[in-house]
Amino acid sequence: MKTAILVFFSVLTGTSVFANTPVHSLPQNTREIITIRWLSKTLIRLGESETAKRLTEDYYTHKRVCFGEMHSAYGNAETGVGLNGKNKITLSNSMLNSADLDKLLQDRPYGSNSNLIGDALTVVHEYVHMDQTVPLNYPRWENPAWQKTDKTLNKWVQKIEAEYTAVRKMPESKEKTAKLTELMDIVSKLRSEAVSVRSSISANVKNKSLTAGQRWLIDDTDKRLKGLVEAQKKYTDFGKLNGPEPVKKKDRGYWEMTGKQFFDKLAPSDNNYSLTVGDGSVTAKWWLGNDRFEFTANYTVPPKRIYPSDKIPVTLSVSVTNVGDYYSANGNIALFFDRPEIEPGFVSAPISLRGDKNITANISMSHKPGINPSPASSVNVLIDGSQLPAGGAGAKIALIVAAYNGRNAGCRYVYEWRDN
Repeated sequence: MKTAILVFFSVLTGTSVFANTPVHSLPQNTREIITIRWLSKTLIRLGESETAKRLTEDYYTHKRVCFGEMHSAYGNAETGVGLNGKNKITLSNSMLNSADLDKLLQDRPYGSNSNLIGDALTVVHEYVHMDQTVPLNYPRWENPAWQKTDKTLNKWVQKIEAEYTAVRKMPESKEKTAKLTELMDIVSKLRSEAVSVRSSISANVKNKSLTAGQRWLIDDTDKRLKGLVEAQKKYTDFGKLNGPEPVKKKDRGYWEMTGKQFFDKLAPSDNNYSLTVGDGSVTAKWWLGNDRFEFTANYTVPPKRIYPSDKIPVTLSVSVTNVGDYYSANGNIALFFDRPEIEPGFVSAPISLRGDKNITANISMSHKPGINPSPASSVNVLIDGSQLPAGGAGAKIALIVAAYNGRNAGCRYVYEWRDN
């Protein structure tokens, strides 16, 4: 017990002894140690100290947690009976990306490149299976595991809500700005997990792995996350980044959002693809054999109204998960204005959203080792009302969110002109 406790506390220290070691020279066991440390820190950050302690003890002392390749092309972890007759959790080798990003994560652990929160939620889910007898993919075993996942995600959101309320009351300072930045990074990741959890529940009910008609907290989770995002949008003093809001000149009219449509349908033959589209988030997956290419894109939900004098900040970010390297695949996410009938995958008269140095809201991804999203995993641009067409009676435009991973997906926000 003494040895396990000493190992536990050394793993949770905030300084990485491997931070300056080149990624390509790290042995497998070193990558595992760094990843376990990050998973433990994330669980503790979200109030799951007991699970963090159990994870480290099961990895170091009991040898009931390991890393390996998944039998399922889209799974993150598997739990089953080991050679000693006891249950064992195998975490996907894709989680070892946290070790490769160790130095980056020390500066911003829950930024756009991080998958830590999703991986931590996976650990919570798998520990339900760890305590079951011969866990199988049927309702008897999956019902309690997904109920735990759903409730844990809701609990984490409520924790961040409380922290956000407390931080907002702090006087303006660099510390306050840093805390709010971390909290909104976490909110962005929780939003992605909420989309994934909702999609997984629906899919598992459909394939009869879950019992239909159960009560879930995912709607409440989504509502709370939306409230946090809206609260932050209205918080004009955040970081004092933009100074006092300029006085808006009189506009003769404005563009008003009158509808939106999600595009996430697949053909019956698209067995190797998965698309999930929500307001502010798109997740696209492709898999074949042991290879998997998945990305989640998050973007600032466009406003209800756009005035010609508006310059509205928009952030577009992606996180990518790659497993295997036998096949090659590519993906892309873009935001632009176009004609109101345009669907994701097509253009007619596109108007790009632009930021500093003429950067556009367009990020490309690849299912190839060592290739990062281009031009970056996150870009900041503007909806510039002065760049939109001149409004008039009956005029319509659309903001198109177009994602591609071999199949097209996204959202179309339609606006109509209104005279003052």
